[in-house]
Amino acid sequence: MPGFSDLVAAVKPAVVSVRVRAAAGAPAVVSEDDDNPFEGTPFEKYFKNFRGPNDGGAQGGRARHIIQGQGSGFFISPDGYIVTNNHVVANAVKVEVLTDSGATLEAKVVGTDAKSDLALIKVEACSALPFVKLADAPPNIGEWVVAMGNPFGLGGTVTAGIVSAQGRDIGSGSVDDYIQIDAPVNRGNSAVDPPSISGVR
Repeated sequence: MPGFSDLVAAVKPAVVSVRVRAAAGAPAVVSEDDDNPFEGTPFEKYFKNFRGPNDGGAQGGRARHIIQGQGSGFFISPDGYIVTNNHVVANAVKVEVLTDSGATLEAKVVGTDAKSDLALIKVEACSALPFVKLADAPPNIGEWVVAMGNPFGLGGTVTAGIVSAQGRDIGSGSVDDYIQIDAPVNRGNSAVDPPSISGVR
């Protein structure tokens, strides 16, 4: 069995940070009733353009809230397909991918599945990309597992544990045969790779 350092060196180039701009739910009703709550304090200058929940500024009407989020993903093909989480790209209006090499690429959402919390996105690249080879069979209970990700674009993180169970039914729908692991998953991570069955081509 390869050591964790060998696995990390092999898989890390395929792990990416996913940056998203997304619409946050339904438009909010706004008016001109709210003032800057920091007025008269040392923080006033930092919030001079503050808009409260009922304040849409001079335009009034309805405001569309845009939120920014980040998560992790990994390439599964040399032509730019990436697996990430559905909750990362839900309601996305713009998706960007930061690769391990430092390149920023625009991505499009190909498909999502809310029940399994999986999503497929794609980037266009001029050359073949490093990618994770998916296993033909699930890992055995008790095998080592390494959780890898690129949270918040700060660089790769790695944690280790074992496969603790198979065939978990969590009531999420027709696809309910999950592998349970006990590797800690750092906030912002979403790529999990058992060392005995995964690698990068």
